[in-house]
Amino acid sequence: MKLGFRHTALQAVCTVLALCCALALLGRGKAEMALAEQQGVHLPVLMYHSILKDSARQGQYVVSPDILSADLDALQARGYQTVTVADLLAYVYDDVALPEKPVMITFDDGYYNNYVYAYPLLQQRGMRAVISVIGSQTAQYTENGVENAYWSHLRLERLTEMQDVFEVQNHSWNLHEYGERRGCLRRRGEDESSYEALLREDTEQTQKLLSEAGLPTPTCYTYPFGACSEESEHILEGMGFLCTLGCEERINLVTRDPACLYEMGRYNRGAGESTESFLARALGE
Repeated sequence: MKLGFRHTALQAVCTVLALCCALALLGRGKAEMALAEQQGVHLPVLMYHSILKDSARQGQYVVSPDILSADLDALQARGYQTVTVADLLAYVYDDVALPEKPVMITFDDGYYNNYVYAYPLLQQRGMRAVISVIGSQTAQYTENGVENAYWSHLRLERLTEMQDVFEVQNHSWNLHEYGERRGCLRRRGEDESSYEALLREDTEQTQKLLSEAGLPTPTCYTYPFGACSEESEHILEGMGFLCTLGCEERINLVTRDPACLYEMGRYNRGAGESTESFLARALGE
């Protein structure tokens, strides 16, 4: 009897110790997760522009469908999952978790060839991306109906069709130029009030174009040429934009602080680099 009692007591002690250890490990795991959340999530952002098969056209801002396909396959093989601006906002403002290895894929300018080549490649893999359109170009090609992979831009109908893959954002109405004015920056000699009025009017035209077409109103402004300033940031934030994308090549740290979503860094994808080399840089591997 005594032996049986001792055995039972020993089992009870072992069970209690095991439970204590399990609870301690669980608590430690939760603490580590909380610390990781507090420290933020590393987010690489990849930047593409035009996608064309013609090798003669490929260069700094034009890559082939094969290059894009290889990049996407390599991302998935590494365990990366795509996120959009909406996902970042949900993380920052609503405490919604991001994937363990998030990556954002962006396409600038809104070329029609993104519909021809990028859209099916992303769709086949169940991946999402952000496309930032130049409003005046979208309006022009919506009106004339022209679709040419070499030079035309996406019509509103195509943007609506692609919403299962592409989240549409604002890349200015007509400030994608590099002359007297560098993108959307204030021109030399231009007074502050005139500049603010111009930037607001230009930006609102694209907002109106997209929202009136039934597309979600953009929450992110993608800077033409990545040219930004404290002044432009202040104006855009005042207009309600919750995120801005630049062109500085760096990996972003996304935290619960809304400020982390402004002037986000991105890695441009050109044609002169292998998938392994490009992703090693862009992912920080």
